[in-house]
Amino acid sequence: MNKEILKNQLDLATLVRTQRLQAGPKGGKMTAHTLADLAGVSRDTIFRIERGEDVSFSTAMAVLRVFGLGLSAAPVEWPTLNTAQEHFKTR
Repeated sequence: MNKEILKNQLDLATLVRTQRLQAGPKGGKMTAHTLADLAGVSRDTIFRIERGEDVSFSTAMAVLRVFGLGLSAAPVEWPTLNTAQEHFKTR
């Protein structure tokens, strides 16, 4: 399995949704209700995660554990202010 770099909630949203849609029987999708039951959270919480909304760290970890995933810290390059300004500069 490839390591995913999660920089923000939208990355988490994509990961959870992708995993859920591939985790059902015979590679089919797992319902949000099933994932919620397995993680011990509400179905609405699953939808909030998949929309990229904020959830607690412990909630995110509970959902990731259902898929056998955890977190690992790694250095991430962030754009500098100058780089961002250059990127958005209008000509």
